Amino acid sequence: MTTPYILYQNYVEPTTYSTFIMLLVITGNGKGKTTSAIGTAIRGLGWGKKVALIHFDKGGSHYGEHHVLEKLQDLDVFRFGKKRFDEAAKKFRFENTDEDKREAELAIQKIHNLYHKEYFLIIADELINCLNLGLADESSVRELINKCPKETHLILTGRNAPEWMIEKADLVSEIQETKHYFKSGKQDIKGLDY
Repeated sequence: MTTPYILYQNYVEPTTYSTFIMLLVITGNGKGKTTSAIGTAIRGLGWGKKVALIHFDKGGSHYGEHHVLEKLQDLDVFRFGKKRFDEAAKKFRFENTDEDKREAELAIQKIHNLYHKEYFLIIADELINCLNLGLADESSVRELINKCPKETHLILTGRNAPEWMIEKADLVSEIQETKHYFKSGKQDIKGLDY
């Protein structure tokens, strides 16, 4: 008899199911953080759960997933941020403005407002990047995490999650880049990269 493949060696079958907030952090320098969070949103929707996706610093129409996500009737999608990519010039705006900071503040306030609406899952996509760029204050992000209601799970995405956030999280997934075609001089691909 062969031994079955064990995915998690220290896995313990739960005796009860979660009735408390789970803080999930998806970080790292690899591609796929938002994609992973969206996959989790779809899983929750598949079980009839109430899910909200809040995009931080993703204004404009440059992100292909927006065209599909906004058609999903059961997924509440909220986008914040000023336009960063100029399609005609193929240029990305890296500098941050006061308007970018204001958009991040509005997104955080939106999540606080959603806390009163009994969501199963709220995704704060690219909030970690906003924190690292100074568009969101650490105290505001800590408060957002600490005030999350016990019946709501919270996913935060973005590169370089700070140590305090990793320590507070119940689950941290780090997506690492092993190889990327950008490094060989290839351009981004519509439908794969945005």
